[in-house]
Amino acid sequence: DYFEGRPKGGRSLADQLISEGDRAFGVEEVVEIVRDQLTPHFPPQPADADRQRSHYSDTNFQLLGAVIEAVTGLALGGAFEQLLFQPLGLKHTYLYDYASGSVDEPVGFMLGDQAFSLALTMRSIGPEGGLVATAGDMLAFLRALTRGEPFDEPSTSVLMSQRWNRLHFSLDPRELRVPRWPIQYGLGMMRFRIPRPFTGRWSMPPVIGHSGSTGSWLFDCPQMDVLLAGTVD
Repeated sequence: DYFEGRPKGGRSLADQLISEGDRAFGVEEVVEIVRDQLTPHFPPQPADADRQRSHYSDTNFQLLGAVIEAVTGLALGGAFEQLLFQPLGLKHTYLYDYASGSVDEPVGFMLGDQAFSLALTMRSIGPEGGLVATAGDMLAFLRALTRGEPFDEPSTSVLMSQRWNRLHFSLDPRELRVPRWPIQYGLGMMRFRIPRPFTGRWSMPPVIGHSGSTGSWLFDCPQMDVLLAGTVD
């Protein structure tokens, strides 16, 4: 994970932001950090293995953003507008650096228990969540996603949650900001369920969606037919 990963004897990009403040970076720097500074958590695994080790990585979202731009020939914000926001009627959602004037408005951002106002960083993390939206738009997006509406082949949404890998468990205090156990991960989707020992006599149904580093969340609870969106900012 280029953002939270720590090179030996060095500091993570997240820690640099905490100590030095707002800064910009691109996919080229992301690749350089991962390739030259960080060590893999485990060796490559067969895609069809029965059990796979998993570690959360924002790096993959950055690479996916670069792929989208290469395939569509559009800037990421334009691709989102054309393929998602307009077809789904999301009128109050935009990529941070794509809407006119938005780059001049710093956004509140949480890193651990510290709050920052960031603009340059927000321009850099578009692929992994540099969006501005309302709770209503996010619920509309999740409702459409559960129905497969964003895809030419609606069953694609089923593939995103067909297989779950449990994220690693760690007591390392340096990894408190990284999603981990008991969270499970599919294809860009997170499943969270509070383990039974922590719920007493009540069994809590799982929720599927994603949480955000800025204190926001968007989840679907299929067993209760409930969609949940919120933020603690």
